[in-house]
Amino acid sequence: MLVSVAAVACVALAWFIAGRVGAGFAVPQPPRPDDLEIVAVEGDVIRYRDTRLDVGPKDLGRLALKLPDGGWVYTRAGVSVQGGVSERRIEKVEGTPPRAGELAQFDLSYFPVDPRRGLGLEYAQVSFPGPLGDYPAWFVPGPGSTWLIYTHGRGSTLREGLRVVDIAHRAGHPALVISYRNDPGAPRGDGIAKFGADEWEDLEAAIAYARTRGAADVILAAGSMGGAITLSLFEHGSAQAKAVRGIFLDSPALDVGRQSRLASDAMGVPGLLAELGFLLSTWRFGLDWAAMDYLSAVDDVTVPMLVLHGEADSTISAESNRPVFAALTQQGNATIEVVPGAQHLGLWNHDPAGFERRLSQFLASVAAAPGGR
Repeated sequence: MLVSVAAVACVALAWFIAGRVGAGFAVPQPPRPDDLEIVAVEGDVIRYRDTRLDVGPKDLGRLALKLPDGGWVYTRAGVSVQGGVSERRIEKVEGTPPRAGELAQFDLSYFPVDPRRGLGLEYAQVSFPGPLGDYPAWFVPGPGSTWLIYTHGRGSTLREGLRVVDIAHRAGHPALVISYRNDPGAPRGDGIAKFGADEWEDLEAAIAYARTRGAADVILAAGSMGGAITLSLFEHGSAQAKAVRGIFLDSPALDVGRQSRLASDAMGVPGLLAELGFLLSTWRFGLDWAAMDYLSAVDDVTVPMLVLHGEADSTISAESNRPVFAALTQQGNATIEVVPGAQHLGLWNHDPAGFERRLSQFLASVAAAPGGR
């Protein structure tokens, strides 16, 4: 009887773990609440109390503060904390100034709304046909014939790509910032982020669209889950991969199964119980862990690649990508930099000048390669 009770308890716990895993892969994610209480605003200094234990005293670099009335406060890098209250310097304010007592929210993407308001660049709201319907995208024109296509991470928005678009635009590249299935305004998939196992078809459609609109070839750029989608395009042998001249990845998620196991180990979940939970998540939510491991894609990626990853990334650790990084390095086409102190998708925030220098040099090297435009 005791054995039976223990077995039932294990299955129940594994079922619970599978449910938590499934909730983590669901898209869209529940909206994040306004988690900052503004304590005081004095000149160019803002003081606030952060309710998030994972952010509080950390210095994530340059951040934008979204205000409840739609305004934005842009803060400089650097934070000091005293008595649970954080203090930052304000760089500029857009809209109604912040007031003590308001609840607000920090935003790593920094640039607001769209390319025009965020960067001062003219753009067109376009859509491209894909396997599930029409997908919204932003197109920022440029004089070159090599387009940059940006694919954002899970639960993020098109705004994530603006920092890359800004640099690509100055290098002369037209830019297409794309959505994919389950994004707001895009066709609804099954509501589960598959980290490239399905979504690669949407990127494939975006490349085809760019080529019908005058792109001679493309550079793919992506963040987080977008990196998985990018390598999945190559792993699946897409014909559109032949148009790719280079790849830039920011904080990519290249082995979600390994990351999930590292996370479960860190939480003290027994290995056997965690594995049972992962197995049940495959049955309950259709998660294919092998398909979300892109070590097998390395041999298919023969174009130049730049990968930047934060050493302090607590969402997708550099350690989780270690086997893929090692294989890419051995292959010889990739430059991989693990940046100390940078968080997930926070490399630009941590060091804007360094981020721009690395990406600008990469874009120039791709353009200078034979056949570059």
